Amino acid sequence: MKKQILVLVYLLVIGALAHAQATTSMPTANGAIAAMWYEAFNKKDTSLVDRIVSDTWVDIPSPPDTPTGPAALKRTLVALTTAFPDLHLAIEDVIQEGDKVVVRSEITGTQQQAFFGIPSKGRRLTIQAVDIHQIKDGKIIRTWHTEDWMSGLRQLGVIGQ
Repeated sequence: MKKQILVLVYLLVIGALAHAQATTSMPTANGAIAAMWYEAFNKKDTSLVDRIVSDTWVDIPSPPDTPTGPAALKRTLVALTTAFPDLHLAIEDVIQEGDKVVVRSEITGTQQQAFFGIPSKGRRLTIQAVDIHQIKDGKIIRTWHTEDWMSGLRQLGVIGQ
């Protein structure tokens, strides 16, 4: 009886692992849309923004008076890639559930120009980010994000080490 239970548990674990591997290694349509977000930043391609972000897209949290839609994201993309010409967003993990795609990424870049009023010292940063993209009808309608800017500001020499 114990041997049968062990065999059953083994089969359940193997089946669960196979299912998890199949569902996480195969990108969904929503996963592909979310991946294009990172591609837009890496290629400095604002035209991709129009393809993936809805006209009513909302950035959470966003600075006061930030517009909605593609224009807001394009403004951020241009600001980041201008200040950090070698900006790179590397996707580390992706979790998909329903209409949401969660992406953990690593952001790297060397500051060459002022960034939101912070003068350049030519320093490099590496920070972690987590984004939750909500997708409807093939477009991102909302993005919640958290970046480790405290570490980034330290690396850029803005705040004490």
